[in-house]
Amino acid sequence: MAQLHLPRRGAAWAIVVLCALAGCSESKAPDRLMTGQAFPPLTMLGIDGKEVPLSAFRGKLVVLNVWATWCPPCRKELPSLQRLSRTLDEGRFVIVGLSLDQDNVAVREYLHDKGVTYANFLDRDMAIAKHVLGMKAYLDTFFIAPDGTLLGLVVGVIQWDNPRMLRALEAAYRGDGKRLQDLPRGSYGSS
Repeated sequence: MAQLHLPRRGAAWAIVVLCALAGCSESKAPDRLMTGQAFPPLTMLGIDGKEVPLSAFRGKLVVLNVWATWCPPCRKELPSLQRLSRTLDEGRFVIVGLSLDQDNVAVREYLHDKGVTYANFLDRDMAIAKHVLGMKAYLDTFFIAPDGTLLGLVVGVIQWDNPRMLRALEAAYRGDGKRLQDLPRGSYGSS
């Protein structure tokens, strides 16, 4: 029987590669979220340190925007999300930001500097983004119906405060998510 001899460094790299291929270093992300099915339950950490379940927003149409201060397209999009949040009926709609940043103080200061007042939470280790939402790239926005089902998803930067978006959100609140499917797919851009 032949023996394989590797230098210590080579053996260590071989083990790392084998573990990565076998998936031992990371749990498997869920299958892609499906429109019309229940959005996965999750609990988010507020920038104030308090935990809030997504179900706390049940009864409202939720616009869940996953972002980060280090993401130029995310920073570009925040002002139009803020303007949209001011035009929506708080009794029927809620915009929720989920920041992938590590530092809650930095996020709080960034939001304050930019005048962003809608609810924001942290996903410091990206566990929600990766393992619950199955995200592989960032700047995703999820539309969640008042009953907790996923209505749609936008990837990339879009202009949020326009009449087309308002009509789509109003229709989605009434149960017609088809207009959300007609929204621009989004684009990744520089700040």
